[in-house]
Amino acid sequence: MTVALTSPETAENLDRAGGRGMRLLLDSAATSGTLSVLLCEAPAAEAGPPLHVHPGSDETFVVLEGTLLLHAAGRTHPVPAGGSMFVPRGTPHTFATASGRPVRFVTIHTPGGFERMHRDVRAAESEAGRPLAPPEMIAIARRHDWEPAGPPLLPTGELAPAPAPR
Repeated sequence: MTVALTSPETAENLDRAGGRGMRLLLDSAATSGTLSVLLCEAPAAEAGPPLHVHPGSDETFVVLEGTLLLHAAGRTHPVPAGGSMFVPRGTPHTFATASGRPVRFVTIHTPGGFERMHRDVRAAESEAGRPLAPPEMIAIARRHDWEPAGPPLLPTGELAPAPAPR
């Protein structure tokens, strides 16, 4: 393995439709599969992805600015700037941003490879010319170490209500 260096200015742009900023700082190719690192920016008061698990990778969150609400193993934890949280593989988790200000955070997947999901979603959004609907996003994510486990986290820190049975 060789030393890999990436700055936010030269990182691969994986910005998402709808205003979520994302830069790939290190991909699995640069780290011989050891890890991948993403720098993320999300607007204030934004719901996160559906509750999910990564069966084959651990995820670490490091908050740089603002407060990230991280829901893991049945509890919501406000993680302020300077804080971090490790989520072991197989643990149901999701996140949202609190009201007040945008959030900047880093996610580290070990081993690497999950960055491919973000590339695929960005390509699909670019092709569609719009943000993907949740079912479209889930279909892509399921191909990349991601399994749904429940509803999204709301900016209130509560999981969204489950849809009523039909």
